Amino acid sequence: MMPGSWLSRVGRRLLHAESFALMLSPAIADLQFETTGSPFAAPLHYCAVLRAFAGALWFDVSGDLLAMRNDLSMIAVLTAIQASYYTFMLVLLSGFGTGRPLQMQIDETVMIRGVGFVAGIAFASIVTSSACFWPPRRTTGAATPD
Repeated sequence: MMPGSWLSRVGRRLLHAESFALMLSPAIADLQFETTGSPFAAPLHYCAVLRAFAGALWFDVSGDLLAMRNDLSMIAVLTAIQASYYTFMLVLLSGFGTGRPLQMQIDETVMIRGVGFVAGIAFASIVTSSACFWPPRRTTGAATPD
């Protein structure tokens, strides 16, 4: 088995094709060429390959976040719609539409519990909206034009 083959498999899965071909693949090729002569040079070369892998991963993640910048407003609107819907359902189920809250003593624990429920609904809405409407990864170019 060639040195760095596991890095190649991981890199192909995590990185974009152009980042793998331009950044990680040459580093793996250097590792395979230069570690054949001396076994003591392998750790230094693996550090260099891992540094190239980290740089390529950072390049891809930052490029994806820049591409996602345009879609964040839509994800925020969808999250707000979903959170308001479920918060309204919670208000209906709690009995706030009847005269029951007037007879109830609203103290600090009731307020903390209500804020906790709304925060939990908001968190669940952010997670589901992000999972359902996350924009696709960029496929060409280093960054998207504005």
